[in-house]
Amino acid sequence: MSAAKPTLIRRCTSYLNVERHARWLGLSLLVGAVAGLGAVLFDVLLKHAVHLLIDLPMGLTDPPVGTEPDASFLPYLGSYWIVFMATLGGLASGLLVFNLAPEAEGHGTDAMIESFHRRGGYVRTRVPLVKLVASALTIGSGGSAGKEGPIAQIGSGFASFLATKLKLKPRERRILLLAGAAGGIGAIFQAPLGGALFVPEVLYRDTEFEFESILSCILSSIMAHAVFSQAMGRHALFSPGLVQFSMPNELPAYACFGVVCAIVGFIYIKTFYGLRDHVFHKIPIPDMFKPAIGGFLMGCVALFYPEVIDGGYAHIQDALAGNFFWGTMLILAFMKIIATSFTISSGGSGGVFGPSVFIGAMLGGAFGQFGNHLAPAWVVHPNAFVLVGMGGFFAGVAKVPVSSIIMACEMSGSYTLLVPLMLVSTISYLLLERVSLYEKQVFNRISSPAHKSEIARTLLADMFVYETVAERPITVINEALPFKDLVRLVTQSTESYFPVVNKAGDMTGILSINDIREIMFDDSLTALIVAKDVATSNVVRVYWHETLGDALDKMVRLNVNELPVVRESDPDRIVTMISKQDIITRYYSTECSYSS
Repeated sequence: MSAAKPTLIRRCTSYLNVERHARWLGLSLLVGAVAGLGAVLFDVLLKHAVHLLIDLPMGLTDPPVGTEPDASFLPYLGSYWIVFMATLGGLASGLLVFNLAPEAEGHGTDAMIESFHRRGGYVRTRVPLVKLVASALTIGSGGSAGKEGPIAQIGSGFASFLATKLKLKPRERRILLLAGAAGGIGAIFQAPLGGALFVPEVLYRDTEFEFESILSCILSSIMAHAVFSQAMGRHALFSPGLVQFSMPNELPAYACFGVVCAIVGFIYIKTFYGLRDHVFHKIPIPDMFKPAIGGFLMGCVALFYPEVIDGGYAHIQDALAGNFFWGTMLILAFMKIIATSFTISSGGSGGVFGPSVFIGAMLGGAFGQFGNHLAPAWVVHPNAFVLVGMGGFFAGVAKVPVSSIIMACEMSGSYTLLVPLMLVSTISYLLLERVSLYEKQVFNRISSPAHKSEIARTLLADMFVYETVAERPITVINEALPFKDLVRLVTQSTESYFPVVNKAGDMTGILSINDIREIMFDDSLTALIVAKDVATSNVVRVYWHETLGDALDKMVRLNVNELPVVRESDPDRIVTMISKQDIITRYYSTECSYSS
């Protein structure tokens, strides 16, 4: 009888998979504990840096976030110290990053996303330390940047180190990477659930989650939040006071505000990357010195609008209290866009979550106050728009509608505005579908190199192109078409890719809007160029009887979303087009029919 007991225990243990679950429980909690300690270290380092480098020299006396601000809270306008210090901080950060760990530049969340999708979850050991110090220098010297990027790299960096030591498989390494990032973000923003959902959600532009990692992220975030709260105290970042919402009177106003968030979000993203690509990248000096230029320009903005310095959380509290004029808040929202772009697009180290929260809050405050003045029956509680703007704006620009809603509620300790947060976040997300603040995001799981080998290869191998798409008229372009006519045709079409054909109708090339964008406004060239000069001549084709797995492989290899389809007997005559979305639709429709 006694000999049978161990056998029964082993069987039960094996059936319940206890060893595997206990292993992941231990790893997630360990990563969370270290992420929480990293959040404590970064937060303390950052507070001391801001206090010593900015507050004392400029005579600032910011109240603790979560308390009511008063007149002594206002910065000293016109202090040239901020210009000097921001320049010096940018220089120090640039020298550190570009000499030791270039991947630590910019907002670190993108680096974490790229590590997940393309590097098997691997992060160099030195990156978290470099990111921590460089971000403290950037933000501590007055730079307009946030905490989520640095803390995401700190947490994910330790997770990657642990995975290497334990010789985990790439899939396990990626899950642990996300758990580390989630723990750090959940801790430092006092938003354990929001942080646990933000990291699996931010990987994709579509409404998808990396669902396999959610439980590990939750466990890590719980532990990190507990460690951080034990050391720093447990409190909401903001104190909104008594916020209210009138249902359904204010719903139309919040819907309009969602559109405003999308418009300003588009401007934010285009400014952020436009300055990087068209200004800082073209300055003919080594990259390590460019953050100093960005710091100088940011300092010049802060000279007149010192509210844009660092995260600006205390100013958000001031907006929640209704102490700003709507015009001032509107100006501050756009000044924050410019200051953040100068700081991070130049190569400075820091996150974009904090600045985005600031922009959304100021935008909400301006909309609420102005709307209350114009239509008090529709905008009954103007200060509530500040809190809704915090989550709704970031939901659109970062493609994280679910986690943004939860984080805004957790950061303010109030779920009263959950309904308007949901409405504004959804509208902002849908209107900004094609752009994102995180350029390393991929569209969905099927687009991620991390899941290429996991996307039901057997199922796709049994599906064929001719079963997925039908023959249909395709907009083709004659290779002799003048460039001006080409621009007119492409811009008026709803399609994305355009096969180029000769007089006989045979396909000789293919082009997209991106191929003509660079020379669209060059009048000296447009008169000389025809469609054939712009098109890509080496066209990769998908064949009518080819499998969807082979078609997807070609798209992933070329990093395109659509390819022309031809018959094997006539490879120059286009039949139709096939896109990744066609493959996704076919895959899920087949999977659903199997499951039912």
